[in-house]
Amino acid sequence: MANTIFARNPDERQALSEKRIAIVGCGSVGGAVADIAVRTGLGAVTLIDPDTLSAENIGRHVLTSHAISQRKVDALASHLVSINPELAITRVCAAFAGDLAETPDLIISAVDSFQCESLINIYALAAKVPAIYAGVWGAASVGELYYVIRGKTPCYHCFASFRKTAAQQLPTDPRKYTDPNFDDTKVPGQPGLWAQILVVSGLCFQLGLGLLGLRPQLIDDQHTLWLFNMTDFASPLQPLAVTFGKTARRSCAVCDPSRLVDLDEAVRAAV
Repeated sequence: MANTIFARNPDERQALSEKRIAIVGCGSVGGAVADIAVRTGLGAVTLIDPDTLSAENIGRHVLTSHAISQRKVDALASHLVSINPELAITRVCAAFAGDLAETPDLIISAVDSFQCESLINIYALAAKVPAIYAGVWGAASVGELYYVIRGKTPCYHCFASFRKTAAQQLPTDPRKYTDPNFDDTKVPGQPGLWAQILVVSGLCFQLGLGLLGLRPQLIDDQHTLWLFNMTDFASPLQPLAVTFGKTARRSCAVCDPSRLVDLDEAVRAAV
């Protein structure tokens, strides 16, 4: 069956079939990246997330209402196996604890916790595993990707140390005083469209291909931060990374009613 499933991308399938990607956070971005990776031919995936799927997640998630109240890792695993039954999956329904049973070829952080990102940074450096930190700003208006390769690029802590201050400015949640496992560096959920999540996830996977050796031209060790503006055309960031072409000339009778005269003359001549 695999030969049929990946008939349109056999080269990527061959290259990825022996690879394992660990995805920490199976929410909107993490779920979409996993879906894209498996459809491209990934051989093994580790899914890590402590949460269950809620109704409010459905508007921007690969999973559907059938999975509401299920653990995200379990529901996502079932979804991914329905794409490729030969996929090897390791499920961890818990917060990332700083270690993994199987060392991946790439780890992708799709979490909204500064504390968890720090743990991923520590693990990736110690295990010598390249890492991508993916996220969105505000109402998913700007996407952010940052990648780390030990010994070649600054680590996540070097890049994002300013976020310690940001974490301290988050609204105080009384659960921090009663729940020893409560993460007070977790950013509150914000609005955003599924279309924008897909932009972030698609580019995240492309960057992952670069780190896995399939798109080496994407990796230069100097431009490790990717920012892309998806909705704000007044932003100093280039909108959608689009190169605008010149608009075509109006040349048909629908777009330019004056062309009706020429069209009428042409019909009369043909008759």
